[in-house]
Amino acid sequence: MSEISRLRRYVPARQDLRVRWRLSVTEFLFTPLLMVLGSVALAAGAVLLDSSSPDWPGEIRGFFLRVFPHDNLISMLRVIATGLVTVTTLTLSALLVAISHTATTVAPVVFDQFLRRRANQAYFGYVAGCATYTYLVMAVMRPEWTGIAALLALILAAVALVLLVFMGYLMIDQMRPTSVVRSIQDLAFAARLRQLPLLARSHVRSRLDGEATPVTTRATGYVVDISTARLEKLLAPTGDAVEVAFQVRIGDLLAYGDIVARIRGGSEAQRRTVADDVLDCVTIDRIRNADVDPDHAIEQLGNVAWAATSTRQNPDVALASVGALRDLSARCAAAGVPDAAAYGGPLPVVYDDALQRRIVAALVDLVVVSTSSRQHQTCAVALSTLAEILPQLEDRDRDVAIMSLQRALPATLSHVASVEMGRGLAKLRAAFDAIGREDMADQVRDMGPRLVRENGLGDGDLIDHLDDHDITGPRPFRYR
Repeated sequence: MSEISRLRRYVPARQDLRVRWRLSVTEFLFTPLLMVLGSVALAAGAVLLDSSSPDWPGEIRGFFLRVFPHDNLISMLRVIATGLVTVTTLTLSALLVAISHTATTVAPVVFDQFLRRRANQAYFGYVAGCATYTYLVMAVMRPEWTGIAALLALILAAVALVLLVFMGYLMIDQMRPTSVVRSIQDLAFAARLRQLPLLARSHVRSRLDGEATPVTTRATGYVVDISTARLEKLLAPTGDAVEVAFQVRIGDLLAYGDIVARIRGGSEAQRRTVADDVLDCVTIDRIRNADVDPDHAIEQLGNVAWAATSTRQNPDVALASVGALRDLSARCAAAGVPDAAAYGGPLPVVYDDALQRRIVAALVDLVVVSTSSRQHQTCAVALSTLAEILPQLEDRDRDVAIMSLQRALPATLSHVASVEMGRGLAKLRAAFDAIGREDMADQVRDMGPRLVRENGLGDGDLIDHLDDHDITGPRPFRYR
């Protein structure tokens, strides 16, 4: 092997255009393209109807020619075509300005959410379809035709102008931070449902011991999806003798040489056969797929809250994000993971679900970053939310959460000794008592007096007694 051939092994592979096209279509292009194709079909039908108009009864044909002269129709089509292009251009320009302004408040995730809204896709597809229809009709219009196709273009343009009013409001409403948060929350629920087959059919821990064959990747990008159907087909010849233990999760960023999975069990030949084809079950791309990646939505919510907490902005944005994280954690914990039989039975696959850990990490980050902006209310809400989440976590996730909290709690001493901070610490102390972690409860119990002393208020305990009349959950947060 020559030196040049050897070096080519380390050159990144060209991006799979099929994967790129599939993600682009899923994210935005499908609905607009479908509506444009529908407009082309409508134009063809209208032109065929117009081409048959010379054979219509003279009274009907004469009526159309008198009421809608050919020259007027041609002029109208020119105006409509130009107006649609102008309106679309102005709408896009104003929209980009609005999105850029909103992105500074709630982070760039607003771009992703705007693209994925069906109403936005339908509107742009409709306007593009109207323009396409109008140009096609203009190209084939004849003086002897009655102008049915042109009249239909007038109706479509009038509907586009009416839709412009509604879409103007909808787009402005979508720029509200709370609307962005709610959209991300809905996307997370949908992605969690689509991820359930992988979670249900896999195991949390490896069931086989012995030598493992590592599988590394030459690709660079995010793990977009892991196909259970392909895994089932790949592992069918070996049954339960060979196990695929994934070292990555959906949403992880890979670089050249990263270990994707370890193959255990069976003979060396069986492990090598599975190792050679297991990467075909993993889709890697430069953009994460929010349709099957709830962790992506969690990180977006965390980024929104982080951006609002790290600067001097309205804390309602961060509080809304924290409320969405708490709701997502509670729903996923209550729903659990279905039995593997619902999706075709278990597979000898190991996959680690880190959704709850990602939520806890986002909340702990808020506790730390709130010290820079001195947003004590955001820190208090994050502590209260962590107190609500801790009892519903699995043992492994709970241990990670407690370790993270233990290292982040000293950051709370930089805040003011507010009533909100007292309630947050009190709830966290009660949660540690409920799960039997008296050591952490004692640490939180000491935080109150320390926080009071740090603020120069003398001796005293900031933590008030909680009774049955206390309102649960972070407050205030609200959606519009």
